[in-house]
Amino acid sequence: MKNSKNNLFLLLLCLFCSSLAIAQSDETINTDRPDQSEGVYTLPKGQFQIENGYVFSKEDSSANLMLRYGLITNTEIRLEGDFDLRTPDFSSTTFSVKQRLYESEQRFIPSVGLIGYGQYSKTDAKAYTFDACLAFESSLTDVLSLAYGASSSGQFEKLDVTTQINYVPTNNKFWTFVEYYASYNGTRAPEHNINAGFAYLLTPTLQLDISSGRTLWQEEPLYFIEAGFGLLIR
Repeated sequence: MKNSKNNLFLLLLCLFCSSLAIAQSDETINTDRPDQSEGVYTLPKGQFQIENGYVFSKEDSSANLMLRYGLITNTEIRLEGDFDLRTPDFSSTTFSVKQRLYESEQRFIPSVGLIGYGQYSKTDAKAYTFDACLAFESSLTDVLSLAYGASSSGQFEKLDVTTQINYVPTNNKFWTFVEYYASYNGTRAPEHNINAGFAYLLTPTLQLDISSGRTLWQEEPLYFIEAGFGLLIR
């Protein structure tokens, strides 16, 4: 009951803050969820964003909270926490810096972003790790875009790759995606996954989203479903 009250309070707070944000600017929210890919977009200087999601599968249930802040033009800092809902307790905390290296204004030529991570984990063999990600986004048509990237994990022991197609109608009220992502480790077979999702802008500064996915080419595939929101505050 206590968790339900806390979640209700958080939702009401988000709606209130969203109404304040609308009054200050008409810029539309741009999140890094609910997909697995990192976006190239960075928050403008001085803007603050909350992104929160809940993941449910047969094996576990978890929550992810990311706080983003536009530090200077084309640079943002982020603090991210993963929670084990069964405990409940922090499972990992990550501080990252995202830098937009290049913003393309032409179709098919990608915009480029670079992200650096520092993570503390209570469950992994290495408590402290440092990794990096190179992200790309290309406009294909007025409503279709391609996002892809490559990143390391586990202190550069694994290579994670993502590729996704996004559909964003001209009214910008919602967007959908289909995504493939995989993790490669030299000591075992790679892990392949696919997911798809839908995000709806309740207001220009408040996004609600849902997604679902599964592992590929396994005898017993694993399934998950995720739901969450993003809130832009100035």
